[in-house]
Amino acid sequence: MENSLKGLLLAAGTIITCIVISLGFFIAREARDTAAGGAGQISKLNAEFNESDKVMYDGLSVSGSEVINVINKFRNNELSVKVITNKAAYYYNWLLKNGDTELGENSSISIKEAQKPTSDNYINPNAQFLGTILRDVNNAIIAIEFSQID
Repeated sequence: MENSLKGLLLAAGTIITCIVISLGFFIAREARDTAAGGAGQISKLNAEFNESDKVMYDGLSVSGSEVINVINKFRNNELSVKVITNKAAYYYNWLLKNGDTELGENSSISIKEAQKPTSDNYINPNAQFLGTILRDVNNAIIAIEFSQID
């Protein structure tokens, strides 16, 4: 009787040990999946944070003077600023090609020309412009487009 009781206790201990080990593996697998999901969310938030200075203009109505400030702000970045006035469309900092889906060469238009009232590419500082973000095929921001709305 005593040997059978010891055998039952040994079997119960073995089963409990297997359950605890299985539970440990389950928790470790769930923690790994949760950590991977969290890392993906952090990566996404980091990308959004890095684009926040450009994305803020998407759908925003700004004045012509703010458009000029944006052109100056991104002058040293690989970002085109496309301005559509009532006269025509002009690219500042960089040209766009292939239907505005790729960055081209440096733009030769000077910001000083945009500030001269006699220039063809004059940006009226009191006019209102609607901002739009343009992205390439890799979903990277390549331009901010401002269209005159008044």
